[in-house]
Amino acid sequence: MRTRRLFPRTRPFRYAGFWTLALACAAQPFTPGGPGPWQTGVCLTFCLLWPPLADLLRRAAAGAPRRDDGGRADRTGYVLETAAVLAVLGWSALPVPALAAAVLCLLAGALALAGPGLLAWSAAAGAAGFSAGAALAPARTWSAPPPGDLIALLLMTGFSLAVAALAYRQTRRLHAGRQALARRTAELERLTARMERYLPPSLTARLVAAPETPCAWERRWLSVAFVDLVGFTALAERLEAEALATVLDDCLAALARAAERCGGEVSKLLGDGVLVVFDAAADVPDSAAGRRQGALGAVAFCRSAPALLGDLSETWSRRGELVDLAVRGGVASGYCTLGDRGGAGRLDFTLVGSPVNLASRLQGRADRGGVLIDAATAALLDGAVRLGPAREIDLRGLGPQRVHAVAGEPADGGGAAGVPRRADRVDPGSPSAIVPAPARHS
Repeated sequence: MRTRRLFPRTRPFRYAGFWTLALACAAQPFTPGGPGPWQTGVCLTFCLLWPPLADLLRRAAAGAPRRDDGGRADRTGYVLETAAVLAVLGWSALPVPALAAAVLCLLAGALALAGPGLLAWSAAAGAAGFSAGAALAPARTWSAPPPGDLIALLLMTGFSLAVAALAYRQTRRLHAGRQALARRTAELERLTARMERYLPPSLTARLVAAPETPCAWERRWLSVAFVDLVGFTALAERLEAEALATVLDDCLAALARAAERCGGEVSKLLGDGVLVVFDAAADVPDSAAGRRQGALGAVAFCRSAPALLGDLSETWSRRGELVDLAVRGGVASGYCTLGDRGGAGRLDFTLVGSPVNLASRLQGRADRGGVLIDAATAALLDGAVRLGPAREIDLRGLGPQRVHAVAGEPADGGGAAGVPRRADRVDPGSPSAIVPAPARHS
């Protein structure tokens, strides 16, 4: 237990104790056989000025650079303070009751602060200080207290020291509990930070807000984007495992950043691809506008992927890694169901629905570097992006589907109301980089 942390907390009690002792000193001239005015004045001045002076000295010592000695300097200061106080009191020749009260307070405080070790050192230093002060005091006759007062004083001393020992033991237990709690809290914070990297941000926020509440199934309109790396299988046969892992990590990290810029959230990392969900309707009061914003974000994300891969290729080339990768994407919009799936031993927060399967199939049929979108997404874009002519393709397990290929460049000119347009330079991975087209191709 750090003694240096306990001393500042005892400041109010120290002031109260010394000022109470000052009042006792001030009353001594009116006591028969008490000390003289000169001795009383010195004792009174010391009791009033010593607490703030000791605080100034302790603050100066705390501000000076020093190694952590576990509170040894503070304990030494307390021992010296005890010796100085009892030297002044011994020189002042206080009556036995007042002197006994001061000694009792100092010893009980030492025991409560740092245990029997500090009590022993304080008692020895106090005895030495009192002896030196009494030797320098003017000649005075000491009168022994009555036996009853002496017994009461001994009983009070024993009781006070017992209470101080109990307080010290309880303080140590409390301090140990707080230290263990702080370590456990830090451990949980590290664990939480680690687990957050494995979970989507929305799921993390949901679990933090209601940790005991299961994520019930809910139906929601989403735009789902699948992006996959083309040529990764051939690359895996050519590169070493370490270099391949670095390339894959670079790709997935860049795609995750692009998804976040476009307003999406990476739901799953699927080998060499990502599943990104765009749920703008949750943040936009107008459902139609929210759906359109989600579709714009999904298409913008897929269109930004080739440029990101080009930048990464330059980085890999500078490292001497010849990587030939491309991307292709698929986007579908519609109602999906989200929630927990699994049993008591293992849960997975996932989404299911036809848009998820459709986006995966569209990605598989897209050209190298291209993006295919379904009819619902094309309707939501409403001319904001240049699209190829509608065509019908047969997808395994889904049957004939009407799809559009996204053109490589944004259209020029005006377009539908509510579609953002910027004249300045924007991030190609942002939905605001999409400029309205004059008309939607069909």
